[in-house]
Amino acid sequence: MKKVFGMGASIALAVSVLVTGCSKTPEASPSAAASVAPAATTAAPTPETQKPVTLKFWGGVPPESGPQDAVDAWNKANPTIKVEYTRYVNDDPGNLKLETALLSNTDAPDIYMNYGDAYMTKRQAAGMAEPLDDLIAKAGFDVEGIIGAANIKKFADSKYYYLPANKNVGAVLFNMKALDAAGEKLPTAWTWDDFSAMATKLNKGDMKGTMLDPALSWFGDTVLQTAKAQDWVIAADGTSNFNSPAVKKGLEMQKSLEDKGIMMKYSEAVAGKITVQNELLTSKAAMSASAIYIIRYIKDIKSFPHDFKVGFAPYPQFTAGSNINPGGGMGDYMSINKNSKNKEAAFKFISWYLQEGNMSMVPGGRIPTNKKADAGKIASILIGDAKDLIDEASLKALLAGNYTFPTSYNVPVPTELRAIFKDEMEKYLLGAQSIDKAIETMKTRADTTIKGAKK
Repeated sequence: MKKVFGMGASIALAVSVLVTGCSKTPEASPSAAASVAPAATTAAPTPETQKPVTLKFWGGVPPESGPQDAVDAWNKANPTIKVEYTRYVNDDPGNLKLETALLSNTDAPDIYMNYGDAYMTKRQAAGMAEPLDDLIAKAGFDVEGIIGAANIKKFADSKYYYLPANKNVGAVLFNMKALDAAGEKLPTAWTWDDFSAMATKLNKGDMKGTMLDPALSWFGDTVLQTAKAQDWVIAADGTSNFNSPAVKKGLEMQKSLEDKGIMMKYSEAVAGKITVQNELLTSKAAMSASAIYIIRYIKDIKSFPHDFKVGFAPYPQFTAGSNINPGGGMGDYMSINKNSKNKEAAFKFISWYLQEGNMSMVPGGRIPTNKKADAGKIASILIGDAKDLIDEASLKALLAGNYTFPTSYNVPVPTELRAIFKDEMEKYLLGAQSIDKAIETMKTRADTTIKGAKK
């Protein structure tokens, strides 16, 4: 299960992580997924599906980047269960729009994607999601055989409220021309100290050594994930983990890189609404910690014209020898609106999507969670005819890696903890408080919030 407030999505990886549905991203090439739309299997008629129904499906990916191909294939084979796809932007206003729609009596989605644990937990607690266990049993959907039960959270009532559709893989993406000019090689195992040193070497002229999309990730959080993959914001005693040395290291690294001009200052990045794809593919930054969903933008040379290859490296680690992938994990959590009048029809679509339909998402870098999906075909689709833009050897090595993905199954009040972290982090990065004061305040506020939630 994906992060409370790490890489994305959203970014998703994403991979969805992911991820990360992509937050604030320009639309991908209309032809990106056209060649891999699956042929849908016709759903067997039931009393519910004999009468034609229309299902509304909301997700964060632009329709032309895969979702519309999947929906079109389904609709062609299943005329009595029509699906309509609506894109919502995976940012704060977009998620509020989704939640408002879920509570509406008109035009509410039947099926929707959640991007991250915090949103899923919030919507389950608010009664916006239907428990899926009875629908799973009735449809004969093999959770273990298709996805793996260990990869899906069961909530306090021991029920499923989502099924993940995307397996993202996080990566540090490199402008290979810049890397070669600096006389460096792609890292295969490295630490955050190595990352900082690499960013410094790659910083040249108008090209920053590295960057972050502040809507998707923060170094303080990402470094913490590489120190403690499971429930990383919670310490062993149940209090917050915001006084971890990893938080301090990540925050200090980010401020140091900003102060030295090696990455854009946080305030400028927020105001400019910068994205990984724009900064990397327009040569404004030489490398970025992100996920393989960026492949869809690498291949979109119309929107992002460039003549260099992009290489892929695993994430740096807090402790040398670890292999934690904070940009990756399970994502694109598919849920059914508790107020939907067509739950069985909705689950029929979800079952098909998870076993066939989401192959149309592969060109955009979204890897199906189906364990039986053809890995060779996935790799070929990802690269396609872009061998002059994608470093094939490093991508295949990345995909072949055996990673530990961060999970946050047992984090209380995740939305509140994220807000506290962001608030104190911003004060530090903007020079309003020292690192020690930021961590002390962050820890105190978070512990008080956790304690209050347990009453």
